[in-house]
Amino acid sequence: MGETQKKQILGNTVYTMGGMLLMNGVLQLLIYPLLNRHMGADQMGGLLYIMGLVSILCPSIGQSLNTSRLVVRRTFAVTNGDYDRSLLLFGCIGSVIAVLASIRFMTGGGTIILTLLLLMLTTFRYYGDVEYRLNLNYRRFFVYYLVMSIGYIAGFGLYWLTDVWFLIFLTGEAASLIYVSVTGSVFRQFFVKSDSFKVACSRGFFLMLSYLITNVTLNMDRVALKYMIGNVAVTQYYVVSLIGKTMVLLIAPVNTIVISYLTRREHTLCRKEFARAVLAGCSVSLVFFFFCQIATPVFVKLLYPDLYEAIQGLVTVVNLTQVLGMFSAFLFILVLTFTDEKWQLILQAGHLILMTVLVLWLTAQYGIMGFSCAVLAANVVRVLAVTALGLAKLRKRQTKKIEEV
Repeated sequence: MGETQKKQILGNTVYTMGGMLLMNGVLQLLIYPLLNRHMGADQMGGLLYIMGLVSILCPSIGQSLNTSRLVVRRTFAVTNGDYDRSLLLFGCIGSVIAVLASIRFMTGGGTIILTLLLLMLTTFRYYGDVEYRLNLNYRRFFVYYLVMSIGYIAGFGLYWLTDVWFLIFLTGEAASLIYVSVTGSVFRQFFVKSDSFKVACSRGFFLMLSYLITNVTLNMDRVALKYMIGNVAVTQYYVVSLIGKTMVLLIAPVNTIVISYLTRREHTLCRKEFARAVLAGCSVSLVFFFFCQIATPVFVKLLYPDLYEAIQGLVTVVNLTQVLGMFSAFLFILVLTFTDEKWQLILQAGHLILMTVLVLWLTAQYGIMGFSCAVLAANVVRVLAVTALGLAKLRKRQTKKIEEV
């Protein structure tokens, strides 16, 4: 790798993380703390539940098609319409199912309509940044999230006027989509499909299932705790996991840079490169863990003082859980570049099943601490499993090459 490419990757990383930091800073340091003070922990838990639906469904569809397009372009001449049509199809079906599954927690037709609209806009927003990933234009990637952040702030002003919290997020998502529509082309020729449509749709679908499982596990606290304990527990776990989850969100754009460059290479990773990447990811994760241990108590004390006493015993377990989740997501991206999408789906399904069993068992006995330990145990198993899969696949590939020689 030449010096020019190294500088380019460094610059792209700065732009990418800067955009995510800005967006999450606006949400986590301004929007959510003010909402908590205005609503209280119980109503905030209800809001977090609906946003949990958004966090499960929207990146599962939007990011999966986003990533699939980067991978599939290596071998198929896919078009905008192939993915735009898939996005609309999966988005509509997923949004309706999500609302129907949660309709008992929604008050009135207005809430249902606003939830559907938020789900669809956010799904398209998660896909929209593929415009800048395809072209490696991460400066505009940063502006994309800058515009979104400004939209959230403007939406918060509308919330103060109307008391409708949906407007905060609808305004931010809409602003970013307007920006990508003006500066890019991924939503042009929306319904024009190519001969590769079925390939794009099917491969995107399997990757979507994998992302769906991942996002269910990442946001299980908002669903399981609401059903098994209540809204206040949802708010408590959300607050204590916030710093760790922010780290997960920050590493996600780095993963996009990794896969963008790896899918442009003519050769795949070798075992030594994979092992070095695993060690590097482990080192970064350790640094993030220590940062979370210091930052979480300070963050909660300053912005959520009413919840500080209740969450102190959860800090270490929850932070370790989030960091291991971040590490495994990075490993999955590496493994995805040299294995079939089905393997990611198999491992993620196994992880979800294990986590569900542990959560139902331990939460019923030990409450929110039992839930925290259940998720931690499942994440440890996932890291070990995906590492073993990567090494096994690369060993098999290396053996095959030697036999061919």
